[in-house]
Amino acid sequence: MGNIRKTDSKKRILKAFIAILNTDGFNKMTVSKITSLAHINRGTFYLNYIDKFDLLEEIEQEIFTKIKTILLEKETIDIIFSDEKILAVISYLQSNAALITALINSDLKNSIQEQLANLLKNIFTENNANINNPKIAQPYASNIIFGSISTIFITWIKNNMQESPEELLNIINSYRKLTPIDIFS
Repeated sequence: MGNIRKTDSKKRILKAFIAILNTDGFNKMTVSKITSLAHINRGTFYLNYIDKFDLLEEIEQEIFTKIKTILLEKETIDIIFSDEKILAVISYLQSNAALITALINSDLKNSIQEQLANLLKNIFTENNANINNPKIAQPYASNIIFGSISTIFITWIKNNMQESPEELLNIINSYRKLTPIDIFS
């Protein structure tokens, strides 16, 4: 019974977190605002989290762990950033649209975008993939690639995920195949 109550409290806290993030942003968010909107007492909040930063850290960790799990799944094609895996990431983002959109449209956007780019870059390098191009030295090459891919995701989210997963995948694949000169001409 206690576990069900804790799960319900966490859901209410998350729902309040999203609502406050949408209206006030993270910097103006307080535990009092969260508990008031979630209709729980402060003690219940503190049974689950140390403070709002602990709550945010758990949310971010859950999101980025899930994305990493999807990209490193070995049952599918053994390509880290295969179409199937990118579609699975897009579907995950869509299924958590309220939370993801709130994070991206808030004062946390830059932090989230940087974490996403770093996650993609780390997954790539941890799996013995290498970006060696004599024309563009590291870390510039990987920052260009993964910063751009994360920017595509962020733009899609900020535009209310209007494109279907397949359309977004086509955009990402087009980016991966075209040079900036090709894109602008």
